[in-house]
Amino acid sequence: MDSSRTALVNLKHVPPAAMAELQLVYARLGEALEPFRRHCEMRGICCNFATAGHMLYVTSLEAATMLASGETPDYHQSAEGKCPFMRGKQCGIRDHRALGCRMYYCDDTYKQDRNDTYERFMKQIREIEKRYGIEHSYDPVTQLRFEE
Repeated sequence: MDSSRTALVNLKHVPPAAMAELQLVYARLGEALEPFRRHCEMRGICCNFATAGHMLYVTSLEAATMLASGETPDYHQSAEGKCPFMRGKQCGIRDHRALGCRMYYCDDTYKQDRNDTYERFMKQIREIEKRYGIEHSYDPVTQLRFEE
């Protein structure tokens, strides 16, 4: 996405059934990730994209699900290269976090296996978007603007 462009996220065109299906995908993902699970020290490194050297991209459906959490995004944090939903050093929307958040570990062990798993589950998310006619986008979370 062009850094000068801001994507707008709202819930108007995302049926609750699509978000419910996404939660089922996330539940299956949790099971698939068990062999790769590593200890997390909850240092907030993964949410501070500017210092970690990576970025979280989310689909339209994932962004709508983040908005449905009810948490207010902090755009000052976005401007600093941090997740707008980070609270202190922890995720403020843990149950609504995106696929990339669920897949990221500071420990690179099994990185290729996790990448393959990411692609498999991202395909499932895209299928939900297609089934419900949700316009697809894939944008950096720091460039999104969330509105009810």
